Amino acid sequence: MRVAIDITAAATQQAGIGRSVRELVNALAVHPDRPELTLVYTRRGPARAVDALAIHEGVRVRRIPVSPRVALATWFKARLPVPGEALAGPVRVFHGPDFTLPPLLAAHGVLTVHDLSFVIRPQDAHPRQRRFLETAVPKSIDRARLIIAVSEATRRDLMQRYGVRPHRIRVVPNAVPDWLGPVTDRHELAAVRKQLALPERFVLSVGTIQPRKNIEGLARAVSLASARSGLPAVEHIHAGGEGWLCARVYAAIEQAGDRVRFVGRVSDDALRALYSLASVYAYPSHGEGFGIPILEAFACGCPVLTSDTPATTEVAADAALTVDPLDPEALADGLSELLTDGSRRDELIERGRIRRRAYSWRRSAQCLIGVYQEAVARPPEPRE
Repeated sequence: MRVAIDITAAATQQAGIGRSVRELVNALAVHPDRPELTLVYTRRGPARAVDALAIHEGVRVRRIPVSPRVALATWFKARLPVPGEALAGPVRVFHGPDFTLPPLLAAHGVLTVHDLSFVIRPQDAHPRQRRFLETAVPKSIDRARLIIAVSEATRRDLMQRYGVRPHRIRVVPNAVPDWLGPVTDRHELAAVRKQLALPERFVLSVGTIQPRKNIEGLARAVSLASARSGLPAVEHIHAGGEGWLCARVYAAIEQAGDRVRFVGRVSDDALRALYSLASVYAYPSHGEGFGIPILEAFACGCPVLTSDTPATTEVAADAALTVDPLDPEALADGLSELLTDGSRRDELIERGRIRRRAYSWRRSAQCLIGVYQEAVARPPEPRE
């Protein structure tokens, strides 16, 4: 069985979905039970990390030298009948791991939907992005034989928001690499602390700078926690690149008089050191489909404060402190607890190490292989 995967996100996005697609495809490429793979991506120039996957036996990589925007416009705006097989060649399964699936001739479609935040919190999405997804995602769902959700929370959203029948949805969770762990080398930690001018105590947040991440709400909570009697001053450090509507985030922080130091995108090694040095990792997002940074912080031995929203509580379970992301006072109380209560910190750090083991890219790759096999074996569904 030959399977095509559109890995454009892995070739064009450094963080977020691009990172998760890269990790999953890497795990799939080395899995002993993998099918033959054709990895397709649209990009004007080559992506070396993706092209390197062709070293694996039974894996081909094909670059289509157009921009991703042109390809998506062809399928979802101009609606030109260019099937996925025209890019990948004859395949039994065509997998779109980033919300969209092209028209197909004979291949069985598999679609991954990471979250429906553009439906649940439309105010946090760029209007152009929201309009595109509102058209492309339902059309892609209709084309798919099976739909993958990255969490049970996303699975429920697909059923409630789009009426997708439960027997069409499979959950294949995200994970973190097995090698990810805390940095223990004092010289390496000292070098990163010096490079980024990090204070002794800081609250860390990680992610693309956009309204959904609630960076401004966390900034307010850090200010409140720092101002409380008996609590030493603590800074807020954020790592991540700029995303949709980031100017709105900066303006909200400035208007409130809060402070955040944005250090931009950092290397994987520097990110491990940041998690290892941070007093608390905070992830008070308004809505997620999964929450990979929670697992990253668990792996690096950092106590976690996160939202009490469905996906983040599903991932964190009992290994993190969860609070209402809309309540700065609750966020501040949670930060104060983790900054001052050593036994609570140690308890959550140990629980986080255990919780991290529940997720593995290898196991997710095994689940994905099962989805491909099932997609081929299932009879066609009537149009929903």
